[in-house]
Amino acid sequence: MNKNKRKQMKPRYVLWLIIVLCLVFIGVSLKNNGEKLNIQNGISSLVLPMEKGLNSIGQWIGERREYSRSVNDLLTENEELKQQIDQLNTKISSMENNLSELESLRELLKMKEVYPDYDMVGARIISKDAGNWYNSFIIDKGSNDGIKKDMNVIYDNGLVGIVSDVSANNATVRAIIDDTSSVSGMLSKSTELCIVNGDLKLYQDGLLDVEMISKDAQIAAGDEVVTSYISDKYLPGLVIGYISDVSMDSSNLSQNAHITPKVSFDNITNVMVITQLKADLVASESEEEES
Repeated sequence: MNKNKRKQMKPRYVLWLIIVLCLVFIGVSLKNNGEKLNIQNGISSLVLPMEKGLNSIGQWIGERREYSRSVNDLLTENEELKQQIDQLNTKISSMENNLSELESLRELLKMKEVYPDYDMVGARIISKDAGNWYNSFIIDKGSNDGIKKDMNVIYDNGLVGIVSDVSANNATVRAIIDDTSSVSGMLSKSTELCIVNGDLKLYQDGLLDVEMISKDAQIAAGDEVVTSYISDKYLPGLVIGYISDVSMDSSNLSQNAHITPKVSFDNITNVMVITQLKADLVASESEEEES
């Protein structure tokens, strides 16, 4: 170690030295009746700027603490506002869903006015087959709600399909656009009979196939097609759709046509199930005739 290097004074010695000097200055000041000595004035001129600097630093630190506290308060308030906004958005979404469901129920009630002779029960679609269309779907009503196989299903004042399978709490509906569907129909204007076949490929163009129309039938675009009275499963008078175009078949023995279905099968949420079976209707009519 370098012997010429000055030894550093320990901090406690510095502290004691400052204390002693302060006591000396106090004693001298008292002896001179409180008048400041030149040395005191010199020290004051050194101490005051330091005091002002320390006060400024203290004030700056206080302001930074206050600013930090304000920022934290704002962040907390902002987080609370975000939570309130999320809650409001959830309520708005729930209200919109309720309004949408209410509107759907109103539309379903209108169908009762269109078909006043049929008893109905409303049902909600809870699942559907894969694909773009509602060609087969499940509703939230089953045998416990009085639903039976072959009951007719309607929506938007038009025929949707028929109940194909039933369990206790839900049922499967096969729509008229399904490839396996075939409905006995008739032209409401002339009562000419026809067959409406489901065709998912054709429905990509919004159409269904109609065949077995009498070659002499007067038929034009826009004519209404409804379920016929000779159908063994479908109740009569339910709107299927409207004629789009007509042509003669290859044998020239009958006419073919395309119809635009009354129901749009790309977005259905609620349906009405007619709780009267065609078989029961035929049986009751037979009893009335016999009596």
